[in-house]
Amino acid sequence: MSTIDSSMGRYSLKAEHAGNHIQGSIAINDEGGAQLTRQEFDEHDLDDVINNVVYPVTGGNRAIANAFRERMVDAGFDVTHQH
Repeated sequence: MSTIDSSMGRYSLKAEHAGNHIQGSIAINDEGGAQLTRQEFDEHDLDDVINNVVYPVTGGNRAIANAFRERMVDAGFDVTHQH
């Protein structure tokens, strides 16, 4: 099972494969690292996590969304749709 626990700038992403979907959370932290807000998610695949969760939460920051995607691929998350 693939898992990730990664931080980038003010954002922290935790996710794991749970059967045929990916569940986890993304948090926005303050400058000191304290959590300001956290959003849980349960999506079908890697692209859904990036497009439906990471991209909107980061305010449309494509660089951060793409970097998290690369980290998830490196952690073993599948890039194909599993519907």
